[in-house]
Amino acid sequence: MRNLKRALSLALAAIMLIGMMVVSASAASYNNLTDKDEIVNKDAVSMLVSLGIIEGKPDGSYGPTENFDRAQMAKMLSVIMNKGVDNSALYQSVNSGLVDVNTNWAKGHINYCYTTGIIAGRGNGKFDPSATVTALEAAKMLLVALGFKSEIEGFTGANWAVNVNVRANQKGLFDELSINPSEGLTRDNAAQMVWNALDAGVVSYDYTLITDGSSITSSPTLIDNESKTLLTDKFKVAKLEGVIISNEYATSTSTAPEKEGNTILLDRKS
Repeated sequence: MRNLKRALSLALAAIMLIGMMVVSASAASYNNLTDKDEIVNKDAVSMLVSLGIIEGKPDGSYGPTENFDRAQMAKMLSVIMNKGVDNSALYQSVNSGLVDVNTNWAKGHINYCYTTGIIAGRGNGKFDPSATVTALEAAKMLLVALGFKSEIEGFTGANWAVNVNVRANQKGLFDELSINPSEGLTRDNAAQMVWNALDAGVVSYDYTLITDGSSITSSPTLIDNESKTLLTDKFKVAKLEGVIISNEYATSTSTAPEKEGNTILLDRKS
């Protein structure tokens, strides 16, 4: 009954507007994933596959319980920030200073995210692309993608994990998940975190100039724009808010449940 209880995650609760043709005709389909019945966060995975942010594996499976590494995280963020387009080829020759990504399949994505400040290395010029990304590491990357500035929020230094955890919970990045933020993410849980971030409001800062007569400093104030999300900003997707009255699992009417993938929504304005 999970899908019926949740307010609109997928429904395809997000309606893709005309002109948002980021998904090609040959794009992978969630329903074609051979192990889709093993996926827990079905709405999140389905939406990310539909948007072209994440893909199934070459054998046709998704591998929901497999570890999700830092290179894969960089790829997802790169595609999101470039509005669903894979622009990694443009960043293949960018010198990011990272010494362990030159032969990695996601080099262009990693270079893009590193040079734009979305991701950081692990010291000594290394990114460690094949290491499993932890929930806190993923949260930091997603928070920066949402507009948070690491230097202002304290996402670097000794207390970075605490500060990231606070903001991540405020923005709902761990919603629907029962995980230890310090442990590695599976492909299933990574999809849920990314979907949570896509549906969270982006942020910006307003700066107030302060002077003591001899010098000028600035004080930042966080501006949280809940009406503008990465989903609307990058993918031009709108959401319909309503009550799910029928889907493939159950129905509130006298009719039989819907076919797989179908959802009936009662518009809240009705």
